[in-house]
Amino acid sequence: MVQHVRFRVASAICLVTALLCSSAVNAAAPAPVLHNDNPSANFGDWYTGAVPPQASSDKPVILFVQGLHSNYTTWTKTDSYYDAAYNAGYRTAFVQLKDSDGTGGNMWTNGPKLAEVIKKVAAYYGVPKINIIAHSKGGIDTQTALVHYGAAPYVNVVHQLSTPNKGSEVADMAYSSWTSWLAELLDKKDEAVYSLQTSYMATYRSQTDSRPENALTKTYMSGGEGDDGWFSSTWFAHAVLPGEDDGLVSVASAMGLPYGIPNFTKNISHSAMRNASQTWSLVKPKLALGAASASMASGSALASENLPARPGGAEENTSFILRGGSLQGQRVTETFPLESGLSNLVMDVLTASDQTKITLISPSGVRHDLQPGKPEGDEEALFAGAVHHNFSLERPEKGEWNLEMSGSGDAYFMLARPEGKIKGQIKSPRKLFRKGESASVSVGFNGVKKWDAGGGTGGSKNKATLTRAGKTNAAHAIQKINELNVDTVKGDVQVNFQVPTEPGVYNLSFDINGLNERDEAVTRSVNYNFAVTDASGKLD
Repeated sequence: MVQHVRFRVASAICLVTALLCSSAVNAAAPAPVLHNDNPSANFGDWYTGAVPPQASSDKPVILFVQGLHSNYTTWTKTDSYYDAAYNAGYRTAFVQLKDSDGTGGNMWTNGPKLAEVIKKVAAYYGVPKINIIAHSKGGIDTQTALVHYGAAPYVNVVHQLSTPNKGSEVADMAYSSWTSWLAELLDKKDEAVYSLQTSYMATYRSQTDSRPENALTKTYMSGGEGDDGWFSSTWFAHAVLPGEDDGLVSVASAMGLPYGIPNFTKNISHSAMRNASQTWSLVKPKLALGAASASMASGSALASENLPARPGGAEENTSFILRGGSLQGQRVTETFPLESGLSNLVMDVLTASDQTKITLISPSGVRHDLQPGKPEGDEEALFAGAVHHNFSLERPEKGEWNLEMSGSGDAYFMLARPEGKIKGQIKSPRKLFRKGESASVSVGFNGVKKWDAGGGTGGSKNKATLTRAGKTNAAHAIQKINELNVDTVKGDVQVNFQVPTEPGVYNLSFDINGLNERDEAVTRSVNYNFAVTDASGKLD
């Protein structure tokens, strides 16, 4: 009996000890300490995390770099990377980039400041090199600091968490003729968003990828393939982004660094990529102290790491109908046809105000009042803060539909996705042009018998809006192209246009109207983003 009692007491002691040890391992890390290098603002400040009791010189120092429109608390909130790193014995630091003061900064603004902080962190901890974990656009800012501003010798390994290495089509959409009004109202246009357009990033890649500094650091890439739920801020991007994506960045873009090393993809959203419970275990094994080899940095030794293959480029999806504009107290009606045989119609109408009234009217006169909702969104989502009026209908009737809107001091963006036989892809891979060139964009569709090159459905013309993106919220110039030169070759639609003579980033936005195999009216929308460079290859 005594032995049984002793055994039970010993077991209880072991259990309590185990629980205490487990609690200690998962303890919340002490608050980071501010290094207030910029007393008048946050930009340029940095923080050092508490040094864990089990810290070891065998583990690298980690600097965390936040993404678009966020700050260092990206890494210190619930389910934080800071807690995970602290409990695993890593010394840490955090940076405040321009985005932490409200307006986002591009890579040329954030890069030099980040380079300074990288050197300060290495000196503070007395180490020759550090590791960096960067979320989203923070990966672009990091590469700029390393390659263009001299920080590469101080960094051994970079882990990118869903970095838009090739830009984001959602950023393109923010400057389209349909969404520009709304993006300005939501204050979602700044130099950071401007720099994430796919053609701007193509220019950046041409300026960066051939630099020898890239061989000094090993960069791991990762991407997400999920969203935050039905009609969340990240859900809307699934209709715009090509291939698999996380609601802001496509996997093809996240894995688009030519010399980067693919690490993982996971079925989670853009915001969840920075949650420790989701991705820390996939990043931690590849944190390293040793110097990066040039062969690994160039990607020649990928097979030895047994990592996933790099995905190929994705064609841009254009299987949807887009409408948008301003609302200044008058009632606005948008009209569009739907063909028969659709399995579903999914629609999201975004506004800045929840007071705007939205009604969808079917060809037979059935009225559907769309109710406003404001989902909790990631601050990095380019249309976070927008009011969503969503709608879904199985087997919608064919014919002419009307979307009625009434509001004041507002704007709207309608994204309708008819789900049926007709699928479209923008096939033109070219993103950079010299001023004044003759150019074309090719769009491929299936399930269409005839596209109308002159008169569209209802006698309308195929027209396009050529929009020049502005770096700030200021209104940008808009040029109307009244008639498109549309050629149909092997079922594809080729739109020819003249490249503007002023360097900058542009969006060509247009509808293509036609007939399906049953002679029913069909319309689909296209937004093509491209850049015009000067003689030296620069934008503006």
